[in-house]
Amino acid sequence: MLGRVARLHYQHGLTHQQIADTLGVSRVKVTRLLAEARRTGVVEIRIHSDETVFTDLEVELQAACGLDQVWIAPTFEETDRLRRSIGTVGAEALQAALRPVTTVAVGLSETVAQVPPHVQLDEPSSAVFVPATGSRLGHRDRAHPHEVAQELARAFQGEARHLPAPVLAASEESARLLRAEPDVAATLSLARAADVAVFGVGGMAPGTGLLMDGMLPPEAIRDLVDTGAVGGISAGFFDAAGRPIPTELSQRIIGLTLTELRAIPVRLAMAGGPDKREALAGAIAGGYLTRLVTDEVTARFLLERPGRS
Repeated sequence: MLGRVARLHYQHGLTHQQIADTLGVSRVKVTRLLAEARRTGVVEIRIHSDETVFTDLEVELQAACGLDQVWIAPTFEETDRLRRSIGTVGAEALQAALRPVTTVAVGLSETVAQVPPHVQLDEPSSAVFVPATGSRLGHRDRAHPHEVAQELARAFQGEARHLPAPVLAASEESARLLRAEPDVAATLSLARAADVAVFGVGGMAPGTGLLMDGMLPPEAIRDLVDTGAVGGISAGFFDAAGRPIPTELSQRIIGLTLTELRAIPVRLAMAGGPDKREALAGAIAGGYLTRLVTDEVTARFLLERPGRS
């Protein structure tokens, strides 16, 4: 019935009530079916315009933060809806960063995981998507960098690489041995040489980053906060001025360091929401991103926050 409802509405211009009367169903069911048609890809809407919703705000934030480009999405209170909103705009931002031959390092991020369904490709890409960190241990229902890299490769019709290691090893010795594995070393080398990095920015509260959501013990998070951490990118943490915070965790990470990330020419961050604002401010101060996709309310915070020079 999805296709019938979609054709009646989008091809023949019938209202929700007219479709309900025609098919003998409720108007509420028609509304739900149309939403499902868009969610599952039965209906794809393409807007042929370069004009963005928040053009003036994007230009202002770009200049104020010294970024190459900014994209702003509508703000929603629900976390999942906010991520989808940013991911929708993020698809356009990532597509703008790709060139005929591009290697993209993909960081740990549930927001970046929202990008693939919203990619609208005119022609196949030759881009190679490579994880910038290992994958999480457990929590199979959450985003893993190698899976996000594969989904992005499918969406852009490019290629994907795999990093066969966890993001956080059990010990420093385990991390050293894993980094020495030929497959791991080759993938990390490819990620370091990437033309583009795409990643999320995590906060320090539970639920504001994949590492904060059950992977790190509470005492480790408290120690990070006590040392001044305001946020993290993949598995590297930094303070309000953007300075990296070295910890015992740093020696166990399988992935690019903040210094290695900052050496990648184009660095596209996707993050928003009240729990990410201080983290984004620190990431901008540290020069970890050159391009940003965020939401409207977060953008205004970054412009108006006290102490911004």
